[in-house]
Amino acid sequence: MGRSSRLVFGILALGFLLAACEEEPTRQVVNRREVKPPPGKGQTGNVCVIVKNRAPFTVTGRVVLKTRERTTFRLARNKSKRLCVVGTLYGNDTVSFVITNFVTVPIFSCFTRFDRAIEISAYRQQDGWLYNASCEK
Repeated sequence: MGRSSRLVFGILALGFLLAACEEEPTRQVVNRREVKPPPGKGQTGNVCVIVKNRAPFTVTGRVVLKTRERTTFRLARNKSKRLCVVGTLYGNDTVSFVITNFVTVPIFSCFTRFDRAIEISAYRQQDGWLYNASCEK
């Protein structure tokens, strides 16, 4: 390959790289991660939450109270479970609800009232799964 051929090839390659940089980046799937609890005091006592899995696969996670008591779950698709724990709730009588991956790393979290069922759903996106839960404060 002659010098002029390499120069033309280099210019074409540079043009291709620049054009590739102008393309819109792929959208990442971002799951909700709520870190700030509602303000106020929560009641103390026995707390039971019903969790329903509407995702097309098994889901794992945990329910955590303000005083750090927690209970974990593993739910097959279309199953539900009643989870109970004793401790103090976050403000507005809420619990921290967390969906985790198989090595217990949080992938979704929210604060939700303990007296309503929590329904988990998951939707296939281009880059992975988008998780959601019926979290109400």
